[in-house]
Amino acid sequence: MSNSDAAVNFYLDAYGYVSDHGFFREIEWAEHLPLLEQQDAETFFEEYVWCVLNAGMKEQIARKIYERFAVARDPLTIGHLGKRAAVQQALMEYPTWFKGLLAAEDRLAYLESLPWIGPITKYHLARNIGIDCVKPDRHLVRLAARFGYSSPDAMCRAIQAEMGGRLGAIDVVLWRYCNLTGEYEGQSKLVVEE
Repeated sequence: MSNSDAAVNFYLDAYGYVSDHGFFREIEWAEHLPLLEQQDAETFFEEYVWCVLNAGMKEQIARKIYERFAVARDPLTIGHLGKRAAVQQALMEYPTWFKGLLAAEDRLAYLESLPWIGPITKYHLARNIGIDCVKPDRHLVRLAARFGYSSPDAMCRAIQAEMGGRLGAIDVVLWRYCNLTGEYEGQSKLVVEE
């Protein structure tokens, strides 16, 4: 079996698992996300905050913090001082940041210039605001190595060549599967709900 076949088979299994465990809407969201040019500054701000809060943190924990912030729209609901400062700055500057992003020649480089957005987080934010890309997080890096690809992008493009769809949606399926099951490097901490 080729690397591509193995990756596609893994993707198909992951897609089924993620869909069956209540995350089909997340896949649909990623597949039908409006392009950046169709987004607005408010959506950009919400996704910026989401990605900042997720940086280096388990998604399930970041979600609770984000939900508190979304209700109050108060950076004081964010315990991490660096992330709080980034969100406070964003509250004042996000319309200008969004205009700058739309005008930027290298949009990924522009995103990385924002507070608390680093070389991996820029892909998370880019994907969430309609730039079709792959976030090279630890799960996808391990999967790419497992299937013999030089990068998560190369792996997801190989899957895309066989299956179609957006890179960002392929990324979401693979990431969510690993997040739910603990699967990476061929080891699984599969949790089966009955």
